[in-house]
Amino acid sequence: MKKTLTPWGIGLMLLAILFWLPVSSSAQQLAVGSGSFTLTEQTGVNETPLQAYYYRPAAWQDGRPIVVVFHGLKRNAQEYCEGWKDYAEKHDFLVVCPEFTESKYPGVRYYNTGNVTDSDDKGGKVQPRNAWVFPAIDRVINAAKKSVGAKKSRTIIFAHSAGAQIIHRYVLLNGRTAADRIIAANSGWYTMPNQEDVFPYGLRELPVTDKELQAAFQMPVTILLGEKDTVRSKVLRKTPEADAQGMNRLERGKKFYAEAQKEAKRLGTAFNWQLVTVPGVGHDGVGMAVGAVPLIEEMAR
Repeated sequence: MKKTLTPWGIGLMLLAILFWLPVSSSAQQLAVGSGSFTLTEQTGVNETPLQAYYYRPAAWQDGRPIVVVFHGLKRNAQEYCEGWKDYAEKHDFLVVCPEFTESKYPGVRYYNTGNVTDSDDKGGKVQPRNAWVFPAIDRVINAAKKSVGAKKSRTIIFAHSAGAQIIHRYVLLNGRTAADRIIAANSGWYTMPNQEDVFPYGLRELPVTDKELQAAFQMPVTILLGEKDTVRSKVLRKTPEADAQGMNRLERGKKFYAEAQKEAKRLGTAFNWQLVTVPGVGHDGVGMAVGAVPLIEEMAR
């Protein structure tokens, strides 16, 4: 005997199908403990989803900080997340660590310098703004907040080494930020906020206006430097332009801050940046958290 489904039966069947369909992890609430989620991201050389690792302590609740941590040269987001776990537990931070993989964001061009030009050194052709990587940073922040339903939490970017390179360029070139504070730690070299040097060492030949620079200087930015980050390591850029900024990361960070301060004065705008050095720490992403944690706690008060 042939059976005909009633509207009620069809409705129940649809509900059952919806119940069993897999749900994208980016749409789920982040469970307590360690985990990861993905988000669709069009920047980079392919459409592979961007994965973010996280650690959520049981005590975290809306109103406590969300710390978005940007890894260095090794693209080891999960390792950075593990390194921040103790700080997360002690201070009730939600830590989110996006991974900008080499396959999606290859080389210095796509990570450190954000695909602003088609080269990782001077002489590259400026790419269209919609090809720059910086908007991905705000999308990660917004996805993290949505994934925990955060309404009151402040969001802080902590970026180390190569991560601090893309983040300080994001500050100068993105024009806006979804973060409440930005901490850039131990960048190897910088895009100086002037029109004398060609990108990536300066802003010459880029479509950056004085108004956009004023907005950058008004952002709450901390340049965080390890006082022992003075080794000219193998991976440190040693071009004449980079060495003109200083012979090591500590010197270069201080030079970058001074240049920004001078440029803000020329533009007659508010300067909301600060320079903080961390005693006894060298080029250590987790070690630099010692200097970052008090700055993050300030945002939660």
